[in-house]
Amino acid sequence: MRSGVRGTIPAAFGRRRVSRSLLLAGILGATAPAASGQPLTEEEALDRMRAGHPHLLALRLSVREAEAEARERGLLANPTVGYTREDVGLASDDFLLFSQELPVRGRVGLLRESAGHSVAGAEARADASRLAFESRLRLAFTDLLLAQERVAVLESGLRELARLVEVLRAREREGEGSRFDRLRTEREVADVETDLEAAVIERLTAQARLAAYLEPGTDADGLFAVGGLPGAALLPDPDALVALALARRADYRALASRETRWATERRAAERLRLPSAAVTGGLKRSGTARRRESGYVVAATVGVPFFNRGQAQAARAEAARARTDAERQALRARIQSEVRAAHGAASRYRALADRYRVASVEPAAELAAIATAAYEEGEYGILELLDAHRVVVGAGLRLLELSAAARRAAIDLDLATGGEAAP
Repeated sequence: MRSGVRGTIPAAFGRRRVSRSLLLAGILGATAPAASGQPLTEEEALDRMRAGHPHLLALRLSVREAEAEARERGLLANPTVGYTREDVGLASDDFLLFSQELPVRGRVGLLRESAGHSVAGAEARADASRLAFESRLRLAFTDLLLAQERVAVLESGLRELARLVEVLRAREREGEGSRFDRLRTEREVADVETDLEAAVIERLTAQARLAAYLEPGTDADGLFAVGGLPGAALLPDPDALVALALARRADYRALASRETRWATERRAAERLRLPSAAVTGGLKRSGTARRRESGYVVAATVGVPFFNRGQAQAARAEAARARTDAERQALRARIQSEVRAAHGAASRYRALADRYRVASVEPAAELAAIATAAYEEGEYGILELLDAHRVVVGAGLRLLELSAAARRAAIDLDLATGGEAAP
């Protein structure tokens, strides 16, 4: 978003045939935006991040790990195979036995159900981490937009001052101008040049920060953010946003899945009170070396829950469930606070930026025009003219800061409500 601030020096100052400052040309050439490099909208930056950033790949792999662990927990116990030989005198007995535990207590199904809730929680946590990562990219994109706009405003102000310096130099050579006016304006140019160089450093830093959220190997110096800082916009009612956040916040869903998982784990632990069962079957060969007979062996085994009745496992699962419920209630309160705070900040900053544009930025241009005309007529001195110039540039920069703050608050509101990044 351009600030909409017009130049402070009218065309009357530029009617004399004077050359443009070489110093100004060098500075503006060095600070020209890299639009020809990699112009990038916020949506394009998000798409590039989603396609190639290792952090998102790591999140997807963490879900795959949880899925593999869930499949492992839902498997039946492996059968056992054993061979036994008994010798008594000339006779010997050979046993080849297969043993299998039977899922008669229903624990396997409950463990499989618990693993499913664990996977759902892992997916929700990955979604929450992804959304937070996208929000950080959007904030970095906002910083780059702001830095670019600051450079543009300062470049515009510097061009106006440089044109005024050339006019004052020409007038001084012709004996019509004041040396003080020229020196004081050159001093103002030096200050703006310093501010511009600092703004360029901020832009380079913002480019590097944004590049860190894109695919590895991205050329940071070539990045150029395309878009504008937000204007005034209506926001939904905060109560509706709180209800929406509780319905779709991924971290809230993750805690709900974890609580359900521990409730299922407790039910599975309680099944340890029931006896377990296993069957064994196999072949038997018995006799002497000259004569051997073959037969079969069948056995049933019942495990008696005498020492371990699942008390410790059930107590642990219940404690974990209660802890998760407390965490969920705490997160619920924090979500309500975050949504209301972000909603208030976004709406107030946008309203403040709109009021400031009307009350300060637009009158600043008129103030500059008045000061310029008065200076031409000899009613104002150079200090009043330069002060008007500073007011125009300062108002433009202040409006940019307010607009960027409104955009950041809107991003925070998206994150608080659990919404997808939507430029």
